[in-house]
Amino acid sequence: MQSEEIILINSGDIHALWPERKIGRTQDELFGASIFISYEFLKEICPQFDEVCFVLEGNEEKKEELKHVFDEMIGIYRKEQEEFIYLKMMGLLYRMLYLLFTYFKQVKNQAIIKSQKYMERIQKVMNYVEEHYQEPVTLCQVAAHFNLSMEYLARDFKKHTGSTFREYLDKVRLNHAFELLYGTDYSMLEVAMMSGFADVRSFIKSFKKEYGMTPYQFKKRNKTGTSDRNGESFADYPHIILQDAQKKKDI
Repeated sequence: MQSEEIILINSGDIHALWPERKIGRTQDELFGASIFISYEFLKEICPQFDEVCFVLEGNEEKKEELKHVFDEMIGIYRKEQEEFIYLKMMGLLYRMLYLLFTYFKQVKNQAIIKSQKYMERIQKVMNYVEEHYQEPVTLCQVAAHFNLSMEYLARDFKKHTGSTFREYLDKVRLNHAFELLYGTDYSMLEVAMMSGFADVRSFIKSFKKEYGMTPYQFKKRNKTGTSDRNGESFADYPHIILQDAQKKKDI
């Protein structure tokens, strides 16, 4: 994604968002924001929701208005909370949905509906990887777990995600390893084991391939460690998630 860009991911679409890793970023810098709207909430608004999708194409004027609403929601989220601020947030949410349903809604065709069934299966595989990345996960094992042939899963996974199963597994493990390196004093061996790598050597090789430096170089360059960071963790850095916006507690 580029700066000030907005993307929309429809319900059931296979996706993965990896935070951009930039060295020297200050805590006040906002590098990404996500808004999740629950399926149940959308289904209440539009009972035929399963038959539609949203496509952010054309009508640049309304797209800019959508961005403006999004920015307002982020601004409210980052400010000190007032007692009834959630009412303003809900108003912006309904305004956002009005724009989406009025100007960007499209009816799904049968091919898309059929394709979604396959994508839902791949999403389950991705969820399984996220839950078991610390274990010695293999394509053969995952295929057996979902009663699929290894060849079919490998081909289908690549088709719908653009990555091989192994590439995706390494990406998940590296994402967790990065967080441990960034905000803890764990040794390289501990980080490797906690992130699911078989050994330090494979961890270093994968890390260097992804980030262009070894974990040791990254650690030294950023002077990470709990004592240096005053107890901060990677999770303390700004990454807004407004989830299930129909509930006050989640806003």
